[in-house]
Amino acid sequence: MESAAARPELVAWETPDFEDVGCAAEVTMYVAQMED
Repeated sequence: MESAAARPELVAWETPDFEDVGCAAEVTMYVAQMED
């Protein structure tokens, strides 16, 4: 995935509309790896 796409996703997983908890956890870890 492109790093540019990670930025809007970072906001997206924090929104209440993002109800996929399992997917949200993966996105959280993905973002954590990107920041690391």
